[in-house]
Amino acid sequence: MEILFFLISSLLLFTNHQQLHCSAVATHKLEYPYSFMTVDAGKAAARTYDYIVVGGGAAGCPLAATLSQHYSVLLVERGDSPYGNPDVQDIKGVFKAFGDPSEFPYVMQGFVSEEGVQLVRGRVLGGSTAINAAFYSRASSEFIREMEWDEKLVNESYEWVEKMNAFEPDKIFRWNSAFKDALLEAGVFPYNGYTLDHLEGTKIGASTIDNEGRRHTAADLLQYANPDNIVVLLNATATRILFDSSSGMLKASGVEIQSGGDEIIYQVFISHLSHWSEVILSAGAIGSPQLLLLSGIGPSEHLDELNITVLLDVKLVGKRIQDPPRTSIILESPEPLDFEQAQIVGIIDNSQVIIEAASFFKQQNASKYQYIGGMFSKVAFPLSRGELRLSSKNPQDNPFVRYNYFSHPFDVQECILAVKVFSNLTMTTSIQEFTFSGSGNSKMLQFIGPELPQNKIEDDALEKFCKDTVTTFWHYHGGCEVNYVIDKTLRVKGVDNLRVVDNSIFKDIPGTNPQATTMMLGRYTGVHILQERLNICQY
Repeated sequence: MEILFFLISSLLLFTNHQQLHCSAVATHKLEYPYSFMTVDAGKAAARTYDYIVVGGGAAGCPLAATLSQHYSVLLVERGDSPYGNPDVQDIKGVFKAFGDPSEFPYVMQGFVSEEGVQLVRGRVLGGSTAINAAFYSRASSEFIREMEWDEKLVNESYEWVEKMNAFEPDKIFRWNSAFKDALLEAGVFPYNGYTLDHLEGTKIGASTIDNEGRRHTAADLLQYANPDNIVVLLNATATRILFDSSSGMLKASGVEIQSGGDEIIYQVFISHLSHWSEVILSAGAIGSPQLLLLSGIGPSEHLDELNITVLLDVKLVGKRIQDPPRTSIILESPEPLDFEQAQIVGIIDNSQVIIEAASFFKQQNASKYQYIGGMFSKVAFPLSRGELRLSSKNPQDNPFVRYNYFSHPFDVQECILAVKVFSNLTMTTSIQEFTFSGSGNSKMLQFIGPELPQNKIEDDALEKFCKDTVTTFWHYHGGCEVNYVIDKTLRVKGVDNLRVVDNSIFKDIPGTNPQATTMMLGRYTGVHILQERLNICQY
């Protein structure tokens, strides 16, 4: 999730919670535009499938749509439809939902890291693409090479996603425009204009919100599906993976699911008629490692603690997780600002630091509004790593996560650089336009929450600012990392017929924001599977 969340989470720390909190009574009526959507778990479980995809998020939707072109697919999603829900389709709904995520279980699930950082998971078809701030940008060329992906197929897969879900903004909003000019004044060059590519310097990115203000999510990619070959089961939680070891090799055979609030547990299986059939986890950086652990695949000592039968001792399930740390400055504007998602990004220091901006306004009384703009930096490739552990055997419970923010000195140094850039940005003429009049003829920026340290030279003061204000970009990844838990084909090591396809496989975060690459990954992997099965060179 992205930049508008930064404004909300920061303001929740520094302003009266009740000013932002809204009652979350679901008065809207959800829509189910696809004929293959259902909440009938019994009916869905009454047959077998070539592929069962667990998780209808950024990767799961394009993966299921692609596989359905030739094979039968069940897509299991624990949330409901995003369609007809204004909290999803209108980006302003994000503010309501983030007043208190617990009151919006039909779109998100809140949790807290062991460091005390407030986090959130998507819980709706489309996953976190349905609740983020919509910035769309491809991964860097270096990331693609490090993943050893086919660059031609990567580009084709991005294009497949972008035909449906990426839009060039028809205008740059006031705060974003000032931020862009400030980056250039501060020397964040070159200026790359509008581009989907990840390039050092300053650029305009795409958005998954179109120019009529409508959000497009990964669920929209199901329009590519073959409706005769796919079932999308909503409000159903996968409780564990089912296995068959009769051949002497551990082999995924299906999943166990619980529908809605029912006590009934259903089992649904992949076809035994083909050795190609698979269970594919696309439940995200929290859900996929959690489900492996619940199913008995993970560190034996941890599973023993919860009396979970160990089927395969894989030490690094849930390990090496990361959440790139974010630091922010929030300013009040004396001039009106619009409700602006991120449109501009500054990429510096060999892509190690990424800076974005957004703004919004809130009504204080019948005639007065407060206009607020923020700038947010991310340490893009942190070296600090953490761990995910089960909190219980209940799949509905959030696991324990510890990201160990700023535990590595490299991450601290990159954040210090970002704070120095913030200081430079606030001194540009573009940002000084947003000053308030002080005593005499003085002009000053009005901070909401922590101000930048007065001492902008001493690293100790800047380090303290980073650690005191650390929070999230919601770009967590890892836990089923490639080469550690899965192989390069994304198959779980030591298990037949089981893959993981989502951002839990990433060693680093791709580019500026991960949603573009995660959606691409779903399409890319689906095409690879089809090529493998159909023995064709191009699809």
